[in-house]
Amino acid sequence: MTALRAMKDLIVEHILFLEVDLVVGLDSRGFLFGPMICLELGKPFLPIRKKGKLPGEVLEYSYTLEYGEATFEIQTENVNKGARVLIIDDLLATGGSMAAAVQLVKSAGAEVVECLVIIELNELKGREKLGAPVHSFIQYD
Repeated sequence: MTALRAMKDLIVEHILFLEVDLVVGLDSRGFLFGPMICLELGKPFLPIRKKGKLPGEVLEYSYTLEYGEATFEIQTENVNKGARVLIIDDLLATGGSMAAAVQLVKSAGAEVVECLVIIELNELKGREKLGAPVHSFIQYD
């Protein structure tokens, strides 16, 4: 519990200077950090989920993984045009999932302020695919 609290405090301290309107978490480990951060900031949380998991009107984006294809969805009624969005996940590796999330947020008319991850695997160069600022707390080469 102490490590989780310390991680939450680091994330919140970093985000305070970003002027974020909405926090988006990637399916599924982004769901661990996103709501916890939103409670601290008083900002809404919105999940990006695998296809078929969200109710209502959604935007979808299909992307290629190392082992096949996947599709992410986001609920459109919960994203305001021009909203400043922070996307959060646990790991940035090849960048496929995060790049899909960036495209979804942009296609909903919002701005990606930053992609925030706990761990980044630098050798895989995932950040080069995103077209958005990236912050990682732990980096491995």
